[in-house]
Amino acid sequence: APGFELQDLDGKTVSLAAFRGKTVVLEWINPNCPVSRDYAERKVMSTTAAAHPAVVWLAINSTNRTHGDFVAPAAHKAYNQKNGIAYPVLYDSSGDTGRAYDARTTPHMFVIDAAGKVVYNGAIDDKRSTNPEDVKSSKNFVAAALEELKAGKPVTVASTTPYGCTIKYR
Repeated sequence: APGFELQDLDGKTVSLAAFRGKTVVLEWINPNCPVSRDYAERKVMSTTAAAHPAVVWLAINSTNRTHGDFVAPAAHKAYNQKNGIAYPVLYDSSGDTGRAYDARTTPHMFVIDAAGKVVYNGAIDDKRSTNPEDVKSSKNFVAAALEELKAGKPVTVASTTPYGCTIKYR
């Protein structure tokens, strides 16, 4: 997994290297993307994160600061509080980290194992729907990958096609 150092909403620098030896989930996020917002409002990501407390969950916003979809840190904090997002949100306004991962959409999910290898890359689940009932019958690819890693098994679905809004890179 490409290393990075990004600032969180409080300006504190967070480094991927600090989590070496732990499983890490990266979630590309943008509150102005209807798909990303829908998953936040339905608490899909936060519920998945809470179900795996030993996993480090980091959201990354790679939206260019000059784009109309950019959300300032104070507004992002309010959005997080409203939607129960308790994990760190990191800003990648240069887009360097997003490009290093080839992150294409919000959301776009990556699971990194304890050895620092990307073992899953793609969509959160298999339902391209905003119907809350679909969450119940969807296959959550990230949760499945985390369960397999926890059981010491290889991740059987390592890649899927992400869906959502395109990332508004610089």
